[in-house]
Amino acid sequence: MSVIGVMTWFVLAVAAMQHAVGCAQAQNYPVKPMRVAVGFPAGGPADTMLRIIGRKMTELSGQSVIVENRPGANGFLSGEYVARSAPDGYTQLFASGSMLSFTKYMYSKPLIDPDRELALVTQAVSVPQIFVAHPSLPVKTLKDLAQLAARRPGQLNFSIIGQGGLIHLGTELFKMSAGISMNNVQYKGAAPAIVDLIGGHIEAALFDVPAVVGYLPSGKIRPLAVTSSERIKQLPLVPTTAESGYLSVRSDSWYAVAAPAAVPSELIQRMNKLWVAAVRAQETRDLLYAIGVGAVGSSVEDFTTFRAAEARKWSELIRKINLKLE
Repeated sequence: MSVIGVMTWFVLAVAAMQHAVGCAQAQNYPVKPMRVAVGFPAGGPADTMLRIIGRKMTELSGQSVIVENRPGANGFLSGEYVARSAPDGYTQLFASGSMLSFTKYMYSKPLIDPDRELALVTQAVSVPQIFVAHPSLPVKTLKDLAQLAARRPGQLNFSIIGQGGLIHLGTELFKMSAGISMNNVQYKGAAPAIVDLIGGHIEAALFDVPAVVGYLPSGKIRPLAVTSSERIKQLPLVPTTAESGYLSVRSDSWYAVAAPAAVPSELIQRMNKLWVAAVRAQETRDLLYAIGVGAVGSSVEDFTTFRAAEARKWSELIRKINLKLE
C-alpha cells in the first residue's frame, strides 16, 4: 500500500472511531453530573429559569445539573469557558440570545466567535419585553410616548439595561421606528432601573416582563405595550407593539443552550432531547409561565434557522446605528 493509501486509511479509521465513540456517548448520555454555565449572577432571571429547567432535567436523567454563574463581558466569559471545555456534553452553556447571535458584531475583538466555537442545542425559552412609564408621565400608550418624545427631543430619560443586549437594541429599534430621540440612561441590571423608575428619576423604560410584572398591579409603573406577536396571558389588557402602530418593533428576549463546537452531532441530538423534554414538561411550563416566561424547547434544526434570522435582523440594526462596544 502506498504512503498516500496508508494515510487515507488512517484518516478514515480515525473518523470511524470518532463516530463510534460519539454514538456510544449519545446512547449512554448522561452518566455523570452536567455543568451548565450561565453568564448572569445567581438569583437573576436567567439563573432562575435555568434552575427551574435543571431540576426537571435531574428528575428525567437521574444526574445532577450543576449551575455555574460566570457573569461578565456580556456573556462572553461564560461562553469562552464552555467553548474551551471538553466536547463530551457535560459542560454546557445557558446563554442570552444576544450573546449567541449578534453581540460579537459590536466588538472589534470578541472573546470568542459563537458561530465557530459553539454548537447549538436548543432555544429553551422566550421572554416578552414590555414598554413602561412612570405614572406621572402624561402618556397611556406607546404612541403617546413617541409623540411626547417628539415634542421633547433628547429630554425624556429612558433606561437602558445591559449595553448591547436585546433590551438596548429593542429601545433603539423603537426610537428608529418612531423617528425620535431620548436620553439613554445606562444600568447594569433591572433592579436599580426599576428603583429609579418608581422614584421618578427615569421616565420610561423597556424591561423583560418578569422583571416588572409584580409592580404593575400597584400602579407604581404604567404598562404601555408588550413586544411579543400576541398579547400575553398575564397582561391581557396590554396591547402589543404592533397593535400600537409599530409593526417592526419586536424584541423579545430569549435564552438558549449551546455546547463546545466539537461535540459530536449524535450527542448534540441526545442533549437536545433531554433539554426539550425538561423544558416542555408541564411542571416546567407552569413554573416558567408564573414568572412571565414562555417555554420553547426547539429542535436543533429549528433553532439554527431562528438564530440565523435573529443575527441578520439585529446585526443590520447594529450597523445602522454604528453601535460599538469595548
